[in-house]
Amino acid sequence: MTDAPLRCNVMLVDDRPDKLMAMESVLAELGQNIVKAGSGAEALRLLLRDDYAVILLDVRMPVMDGFETATLIRNRARSAHVPIIFVSAIDAAEAHVQRGYALGAVDYIFAPLVPDILRAKVAVFIDLFLKSQQIERQAEQLRVAAERHASTVETRFQDLLNRLNVGVFRSDHDGRVVEANPAFLRLLGISSLAAIDSVDLRRLQLHQTTTDTYPALRDGVPPPIDGDVSLRRADGSVIWVSLSKTLVDAADGTLGTHGTQGISGMIEDITARKEAETALAAKATELARSNHELAQFASVASHDLQEPLRMVSAYLDLLRLRCADRLDDKGLEYLGYVLDGAMRMRRLINDLLTYSQIGSRDAPRSQVDAEAVLTEVLANLSATIAESGATVSHGELPRLWMDRVQLVQLFQNLIGNALKFTSPRPPTVRISARRAGDDWVFSVADNGIGIDPHHHQQIFELFRRLHSGDRYPGTGIGLASCKRIVELCGGRIWVESAVDVGTTFHFSLPAALPTEADGQSTASSQRLVDVSRGR
Repeated sequence: MTDAPLRCNVMLVDDRPDKLMAMESVLAELGQNIVKAGSGAEALRLLLRDDYAVILLDVRMPVMDGFETATLIRNRARSAHVPIIFVSAIDAAEAHVQRGYALGAVDYIFAPLVPDILRAKVAVFIDLFLKSQQIERQAEQLRVAAERHASTVETRFQDLLNRLNVGVFRSDHDGRVVEANPAFLRLLGISSLAAIDSVDLRRLQLHQTTTDTYPALRDGVPPPIDGDVSLRRADGSVIWVSLSKTLVDAADGTLGTHGTQGISGMIEDITARKEAETALAAKATELARSNHELAQFASVASHDLQEPLRMVSAYLDLLRLRCADRLDDKGLEYLGYVLDGAMRMRRLINDLLTYSQIGSRDAPRSQVDAEAVLTEVLANLSATIAESGATVSHGELPRLWMDRVQLVQLFQNLIGNALKFTSPRPPTVRISARRAGDDWVFSVADNGIGIDPHHHQQIFELFRRLHSGDRYPGTGIGLASCKRIVELCGGRIWVESAVDVGTTFHFSLPAALPTEADGQSTASSQRLVDVSRGR
């Protein structure tokens, strides 16, 4: 549907009917409403009723001439800006014409009138008026559409507030609620808005982690205050809610200062979360107690188990020393099996004790120089390194934020494995580190026998062994201990390996003091530390 064509009014003012008819016939082609007035007084009356695009006003009229009429037209607010064209049948003096322009005339024409010129002049003002009217009409349409849209948005927003499970409210500065959505009423067990004025938030709060003291304004705006509070519902039950509130102007909703307004905010039921947190805290306490008892049990059990093993080992040694000449080869072989089993049992008990103590130590984390720790580990393993003829080298290593003893265990287990599972080739071990975001990723690479990809995940399980104890001694706890240490530090450990090629263990650990650690080299310096053959 299109709008109807706009039409406007054109006023002709002259005391002579013949001149009015002549001008009307000339302007009829423009297709507008031609309104005729026989005097200035009649023209003024018509201006009270309608608006006009242009007025053609005769200068010489009895009682009230054109100049007087123009003066009165300009004095009225409604017609103050209507274009006036003076029409004169005589050739007036220049001063006469200037007077017309001084009264706000847009043109001054003389008879005899030239039809085409008259139509052209009037058409200009008709076009200007019609375009102004069209703009006003469009502006009005836009205003109506904007109001309709705003009303729709407000309705939808109100509907959204009504359907939310989050309670939205506004209160005065003393805590008395003055407005709230249905969710707020449901959360507090209030039946209707009629009862809302009896709600005092501060009286309902039992325990809180918020404060009613608002911080200083930032750029003229008070920041919101968030926290968890427990509220007593209308039926006496208690719920926990997450409360967020801020100062607002009670009149127009704009933010203001502490001394003049009210508070708006939101509450969300977090009772289930609080109950879960309480249960989790209780579980954590119970777990800590259980771990402590387990650590004590492991320590006591290892001591109690070591004693009979020491006795068994001692008497077996005496038996071998005093009775060896009375035993045949098979008996000596059996004796050797028993001694070996006792030694394996002792190692297993010691490894289990070490594993159980990981994470139970109360030593706080501190800055640890990984390079210094590695130097200590290599000194501990110097005999094994010399015996195997291995070459061990490392790049520049960073500082870390962790328990130093655990880092010693980590390096010693991984490097010890590299020195144990060797191939016929001369053993080589390379330790390096690179920065990856907020972590350091360490690598311990060797050229040993390698690990079948099918076993890459299994090797980190407790007691998991891929080889017999006769060829490669061990208890299957070392890599499980490495995994536990790394995960306690918030990192992870993984392996890349191929059979008869070699193995590389990677593990990530959080960086210590990132602002300082960033300056360290993330690539190996290729500085070799040759400790082969004990050097």
